[in-house]
Amino acid sequence: YYHKAFDHFFVTAIADEITKLDNGTFVGWQRTGLQFDVYKGATPGASPVCRFFSNAFGDKSSHFYTASPSECEVVKTNPSWTFEGEVFYVATPATDGTCAAGLAPVYRMYNNGMGAAPNHRLTVDSGLQSEMATMGWIPEGYGVGVTMCVPAPDQ
Repeated sequence: YYHKAFDHFFVTAIADEITKLDNGTFVGWQRTGLQFDVYKGATPGASPVCRFFSNAFGDKSSHFYTASPSECEVVKTNPSWTFEGEVFYVATPATDGTCAAGLAPVYRMYNNGMGAAPNHRLTVDSGLQSEMATMGWIPEGYGVGVTMCVPAPDQ
């Protein structure tokens, strides 16, 4: 999802949130037309993804996602972020940013605080990741900014 006025992105696998985003309950959000699959429950070889929310930025408050157990624990200690729970499951990349066979890399881009509030975008599109980097977004994760590995779309 994208909020044009905030220049923020959001991703969710929670059916109720999807409904509310689509029907306008959460005003200003539109689908980007892009998506990726995740595991909705515990799966062998997959790690839970921690989701955090910060209301420290007023209307532009944001969510943050991480599949890294150590990063999850660090963010839990930050008083500006509230741990909302483990919201889906993914495989984690190797330290060089590669994903196992059958899995696609998810790139995490950070807006570097542009617009006076932090925001991250998750995408499986490497071209989009490169485009965002030219606009000042910073890749985060392993290798070229891979933070998760998800089931590859059918070819």
